[in-house]
Amino acid sequence: MMTTIVLCILMGMIFLAYHTTYVKATTVKLTLPGVSPLTLIHLSDLHGRTRFWNGELHKLVNAYDPDIVIVTGDLTQHRGQLTRVLNELAKIKSEDGIFFVPGNYEREAGRFRKKAYSAAGFHSQKEAWQQVMTVLENESTVIEKDGSCIWIYGFDNSMYGNERRPRQEIQQANLTIFLAHSPNIVSLIHSESLKADLLLTGHTHGGQVRLFNRTVGAYKHFHVGQKEDQSVGVFGISRGLGTSRLPIRLNCFPEITVYAINGS
Repeated sequence: MMTTIVLCILMGMIFLAYHTTYVKATTVKLTLPGVSPLTLIHLSDLHGRTRFWNGELHKLVNAYDPDIVIVTGDLTQHRGQLTRVLNELAKIKSEDGIFFVPGNYEREAGRFRKKAYSAAGFHSQKEAWQQVMTVLENESTVIEKDGSCIWIYGFDNSMYGNERRPRQEIQQANLTIFLAHSPNIVSLIHSESLKADLLLTGHTHGGQVRLFNRTVGAYKHFHVGQKEDQSVGVFGISRGLGTSRLPIRLNCFPEITVYAINGS
């Protein structure tokens, strides 16, 4: 009897570990006129996790030979994890770069009782991010690729009210991408009548626990994955890679999202 109980507990732990650490890739095929074939990978909410059941993060990403990699915040659970996470991201081979927007954990640390970083602490981290990625903190960048113009704007959507609309008019581009950590940014986008082809966000973790294809925990009001939107074309919310608060996932696997644009 005791052996059976122990075996059941062990199997349950393995089951949860598999759901928590096995990364699934979601491929989204988009057809956008005037855009050269492009592979864009979206990562979010690492919370310090870089190794998974099925491999190291950089190997999982590099397998897709990405043109652009987007990271939408919450790299770590606490600052002590930052060097390891950045070392992993530095191994990603992205032809046109890695682009990053801060999340709430870029300004605070802790699983249950969060402590805000000082301004000096934030800027110290930012200097480290910039060694590996292009940081877009209410800023834009333009990529010229194979005759296409790609305009990317990153909102500093950190749950601290720091997000700002673009200071300049959105440039004419073949592809316009908005980035933010929290999907709440869509309210500002709608109220300001901003337009894009793609909005990429994270923060919700897909709820982390899902039953009958429904979120059990927080963020029930947000979709998981992609949906059409009148302002941003495709509105994507990543399930993310790590965990926050509860250190488990159930029926909500860690995710990298591969946007295959125009047959890439």
